[in-house]
Amino acid sequence: MSNESGEIQRLRRTIKQLSDQMIRSKEQEERILTEFSDMNNELVTLQRLLAKNNNSLEAARQQAVDAGDSKIAFIAGISHDFRTPLNGILGMAEMLKLSPLSEEQENSVSVIQDATKLLLKLIEDLLDLSKLEAGQMRLELGEVDLQETINYIVRLLEPQVRKNGNQLSIDCDPRISTLLEGDSTRITQILINLIQNANKFTSEGTVRIRVALMKDDEITQMIRFEVEDTGIGISEEDQNQLFQPYVQTERGRSSEYGGTGLGLSICKSLVTLMEGQIGVDSQEGEGSTFWFELTLGKKDGNQSVASAQEHQGQDMDDEAPSVSVLLADDNVINRQLVMLQLKKLGITQVDAVVNGEEAIAAFLSKKYSLILMDYMMPVMDGLEATRKIRSIEMDEMRHTTPIIAMTGNVMQGEKDKCMEAGMNDFIGKPFTLEILSKMIEKWQQSSEPTEVLNMSIVHEIAELNTDGDRTLLGMLLDMYRTDTPGKIEVLRRHIVSGDHVAATEVAHDLKSGSLSLGIRYLSTLFARIEQLAKEGQSRKAEPLLDALLPAYQAACVALQRVSKD
Repeated sequence: MSNESGEIQRLRRTIKQLSDQMIRSKEQEERILTEFSDMNNELVTLQRLLAKNNNSLEAARQQAVDAGDSKIAFIAGISHDFRTPLNGILGMAEMLKLSPLSEEQENSVSVIQDATKLLLKLIEDLLDLSKLEAGQMRLELGEVDLQETINYIVRLLEPQVRKNGNQLSIDCDPRISTLLEGDSTRITQILINLIQNANKFTSEGTVRIRVALMKDDEITQMIRFEVEDTGIGISEEDQNQLFQPYVQTERGRSSEYGGTGLGLSICKSLVTLMEGQIGVDSQEGEGSTFWFELTLGKKDGNQSVASAQEHQGQDMDDEAPSVSVLLADDNVINRQLVMLQLKKLGITQVDAVVNGEEAIAAFLSKKYSLILMDYMMPVMDGLEATRKIRSIEMDEMRHTTPIIAMTGNVMQGEKDKCMEAGMNDFIGKPFTLEILSKMIEKWQQSSEPTEVLNMSIVHEIAELNTDGDRTLLGMLLDMYRTDTPGKIEVLRRHIVSGDHVAATEVAHDLKSGSLSLGIRYLSTLFARIEQLAKEGQSRKAEPLLDALLPAYQAACVALQRVSKD
């Protein structure tokens, strides 16, 4: 009995222990469930807060985007409003300077030009800075010919450099590919800014441009650009903050040098946008070297030759064909200015209208060589007028008339709208006589049918066989190829330097040599340059220089084809 009693006692203890464990387990389960419920509630609360924060962040982001867009739109509008009167001021000052003036009057006009250009530079810098801050600056990738870029910059800035008593030297690495891929406009902008800075802080010294190849592989080249001067130099303290917006060195802030304090900041932003690096090495009183490095893609070095269409049985005079222009602009000052500029370029057949509707009416009544179309006009703007003109040309199967947009709003988006509407090119206000001349020359050459060769002369030469295996035409072509490129470069130097006598002689020699081979179109270009040089107006021939090499190459290709046949 005692054994049974003991067993019962053990079972009771076991049951009690199990019961206690079950109770504790239940309590633990309930505690865990409570904790999980609390955690779940906290998670739901956090999710709600996160969603709310996300909405707030999105609203803030959109607000920032809208603010950036509004800022860009505001500055673009202000830019247009400023550029329109600036175009009148700069243009009229340029026309005034071309007239007979006393020394005092000429100095006064120069002050007007310099002050207006400074104001224009400030507007352009503010516009660029706004686009960069808003992330709206876009690269325009295309062909980069660094040698041509450097030559252009030298032609543009050398007069400024010499005015400060400085010498400009260039050292370009011959290993750099002829054609690279990148944003040529932005590279030019950076170099011009750095060279102008170097010249501004240097007097009776030297400004050196170095372009060196740093790395070379199958598809890219890393290029280092350096602009070194012997000027006032920069202290170490100023160097540390030099590339920040509106920051200038202590001496740079003085009225002696002027400036906006935006140029170097914009240069840095543009280099960063192109995934490059920029910096400065300088010691106060010992000059400065600003440098930047870019990796540019390689392109096929075989440049295409723009062969013009050949027309047999047509005669072409050495004189330039008459040009008729339709000018559409609602601003009376701009109309008067552009008409004066066109007259200065020898273009007198000009009809002026004040809105898009009048432009269409004029277009329907007369054939024009090209149309200069203001972007913003009352009644009908330039975009709508262009669309209607293109539609008329398509319906009536007319030849396309080049239409050049004129506007003070130089935002890329506005340029795109002009191109989409059917315009051929874009000229931003204010523009100089030289810019207008080059634009007209560019589109006149592209729109005129050109006869590369006088085939009757070419056939006469081709029929004169020599005793050897080669034809006379082939031998003459080889001689022409050997001499002409060098002579064209010599002519270019004489034109740029304003040496009228030397330019006349070289142009005449090139014209005669071209005519003897039946090279018609190129000889007309040489004839125009010769005439301008004879009249002591060599600088007016500069817009023709860029057309010489393509015309020469087209003539060589055409002659080679005839020689083989």
